[in-house]
Amino acid sequence: MVTIKGIYDGEKIELLEEVPFREKKKVVVTFLDEVPENTDMLPSGIAPIEALKGCARGSNLTEKLLESRKKDLDLEEAKWRK
Repeated sequence: MVTIKGIYDGEKIELLEEVPFREKKKVVVTFLDEVPENTDMLPSGIAPIEALKGCARGSNLTEKLLESRKKDLDLEEAKWRK
């Protein structure tokens, strides 16, 4: 089995890599939920960073990250003290 990356634009699939053979083959096309690499805009025309701004507002993610990082540091320090 060979995997080749491509992008579906709503009408056709554009392969991003060379196909390593010429003979007729069966294929399975899988549509991924991730944003394709090297794109500045989502298919809707919205910039990905802009689409995410404010999505976690009120969830205290920064505080949770800092708390988690402090716990990690404490565990590392405890490991080295032994």
